[in-house]
Amino acid sequence: MTDVLIVGAGPTGLTLGCDLTRRGIACRIVEQTAEPAPGSRGFTLKPRSLEALDDLGVAGRILAAGDTGGRLRFHLGPEPLFDLRLPPAPADPSRPYPNAVALPQWRTESILRDRLGELGGKVEYGRRLTGFEAGDEVVTATLEDGERVQARYLVAADGGRSLVRRTLGLPFSGSTTEDMRAVIADLRIDGLDRDSGTHLWVTADGHMLAARPIPHADTWQVVTSLEPGEEGDLGTVRHAFATRTGRTDITASDPDWLSTWRYNLRMVERYRVGRVFLAGDAAHVHSPFGGHGMNTGIQDAYNLGWKLALVLQGTAGAGLLDTYEAERLPVARQILADSDRRMRGTVPPRAIRPVVRLIIKSVMARQQRRTRHDHPVYRTGPLSLHLTGRRGRVRAGDVAPDAPVLLDGRPARLSELLRGPHFTALTFGLAPNLTDPRLRAHTVVRPGQSGLIDTTGHLHRMYGARTGTTVLIRPDGYIGLIASSPDALPGYLALISGT
Repeated sequence: MTDVLIVGAGPTGLTLGCDLTRRGIACRIVEQTAEPAPGSRGFTLKPRSLEALDDLGVAGRILAAGDTGGRLRFHLGPEPLFDLRLPPAPADPSRPYPNAVALPQWRTESILRDRLGELGGKVEYGRRLTGFEAGDEVVTATLEDGERVQARYLVAADGGRSLVRRTLGLPFSGSTTEDMRAVIADLRIDGLDRDSGTHLWVTADGHMLAARPIPHADTWQVVTSLEPGEEGDLGTVRHAFATRTGRTDITASDPDWLSTWRYNLRMVERYRVGRVFLAGDAAHVHSPFGGHGMNTGIQDAYNLGWKLALVLQGTAGAGLLDTYEAERLPVARQILADSDRRMRGTVPPRAIRPVVRLIIKSVMARQQRRTRHDHPVYRTGPLSLHLTGRRGRVRAGDVAPDAPVLLDGRPARLSELLRGPHFTALTFGLAPNLTDPRLRAHTVVRPGQSGLIDTTGHLHRMYGARTGTTVLIRPDGYIGLIASSPDALPGYLALISGT
């Protein structure tokens, strides 16, 4: 018997495995492939995902392996149109990671696997799930080699073709547009300078070719739209470079990975069926525009992990698990709509999709800046209580802002105090009379006083805080409660216990 069986070892399954393992929850991760999947696929980690990965102890490795700089060279056929440079954003008191990081998915997975191993976990490769039975108390899963695995919960992180989702009979509502296809490949390119950044060619009839250097590697990620009937192979990539760039000096060779992509926009309407949960692409797939896919899966897992752990440890009611769907399903619905809007809003009427029409420089810059502030919120969720009429810049359901602080005379950041499986209470000017093993409490004061010193006044401004203002931050870094008095803390914690 294990506590949680995770099906799939992509970024979603690995994030959940790391989170559960560090909390002392017994889990197994089974993956049908014989070895880690190659290919860049997802390429962008957004600031909110980086905050989650920081809590898991790998954000520094992600930054070291990736690239936060950005240069896009836009071409209309052979004609250079413009260069877009968006320098990395400077440090911000509220957010420890203000920039998105370019990093191929295979490298993100490698870093998460290493972290899982450090925590004492592992991925079981070549273990394909063939079926399962979900009862009231246990899920019994059958693997291809005949092993029957009993788990208290099962989490499907097995991608867009999820066997778990199909076994549950859940509709995967949406559409697949067969004539919107592209080749995505990791390969060697000669004739392009790696320091020149990402190149995007759009032809007069709407065809597209993009080439992006993979950080700390000799390869590039290439994406090229396909014409009807065209095969997704190396020959197609070479033909695209020859016809869409207007150059004869660029050659493509030695693909490490190559895949054909079709435009899918689909999602489920239920994230939970009894003791079975869906996460990542098993629950939602969409266009690559906006860089949502890998990030949404990581954030699904990060939302679910602490809730499963508290329930399994007996310190929260089983109803807490219902809040996973209540919080994450609206986020997925909004992301799908945004992704589809970006996709269709950038396609010329006569284009062979997926392609990108000429987007003016200012619009593209604005979209890149928007990515830096992509932090989904749960303001209307069942765990978000805003009990004060005085409003600061943030509300219950938002990601808790970071800030420079002094703790015991040592300079620190608030985000450092949030790392780990605990809830964090901030009470301004008052110390709460509360003992709860799930909680770490800090009294926030101004310089010259004793407590957690808000050295710049940033926390007071963000929360519009007065003496007694109380903030409870969940284990996933979201604000659960903002109240006028610490007297509200026991009630909120009782809500978690009895949910």
